[in-house]
Amino acid sequence: MSSCISIPYREFHEATSSTTVAPPTIKVSLNRSPEISTAGPPAPERHVAAGASKSKGAVSFDIFHNGQPVEAVVVGTKITLSFTPLYAIPPDYMSVQECQVEPIDSKYEWEREPLPIIREGCQADLVGLVCPPKRSEYGVKITVESFRYQSTPHVQYSCLVRICPFAPCPSTKCEPVEGCPSEKRFARGLSLEEIRRALEADPKLASQIGIPPHMLANRPAHSVEHQLLALGGEHTVKRRLVVVNSEDQLRYYVRTGDLM
Repeated sequence: MSSCISIPYREFHEATSSTTVAPPTIKVSLNRSPEISTAGPPAPERHVAAGASKSKGAVSFDIFHNGQPVEAVVVGTKITLSFTPLYAIPPDYMSVQECQVEPIDSKYEWEREPLPIIREGCQADLVGLVCPPKRSEYGVKITVESFRYQSTPHVQYSCLVRICPFAPCPSTKCEPVEGCPSEKRFARGLSLEEIRRALEADPKLASQIGIPPHMLANRPAHSVEHQLLALGGEHTVKRRLVVVNSEDQLRYYVRTGDLM
């Protein structure tokens, strides 16, 4: 029940580890937004079901551009939303059910309604280019085109990730999207747990294959069944991004941390 990818054996070194089991998860959900043609930001916690709490640490959400984590991009840039489980479970047991984007501190009421970008596991055709979710060697990735709002460059992505503890998550057949990468089979060789230990021994490998840093944390091996039970359920994850209008603005932001 484990997924594997191939890396050179000489790069592999054993490393000891110690772990914490994620607390029991509480089911949460994102409210569905009506289809609209304008964009909008986050109302604090209104997208999480009343009485529910977000499970912490079960799923890591990062945004990448050209294989590197980013916190700011130029509008129209292709970015990758990357979802990685705390433990190296098989990717077939994980799926992204819903995603939405919203502005932060928008001045206008009309653009504050969150826009769905993923609905029921497939792309929602409301906001530029959105590719269907794809399983990767260590989680799920979604390629999207960044966009910005009229009144603010600050946006927030919120997604509902499901981890199926007893069987692979049902597969979803999404319509192909022009401009999206074609599905590829990844090479198999070492198990994900073996790769994690190899990365602990040689962290430089992580930058070469885009493994998020949290997967390098020391954790003892548990059976996949126990890991799935620990992580099983639905998890709401959020990540903010700054979207600027030009390369000059991006360089200024990277240099100063401020917007022009």
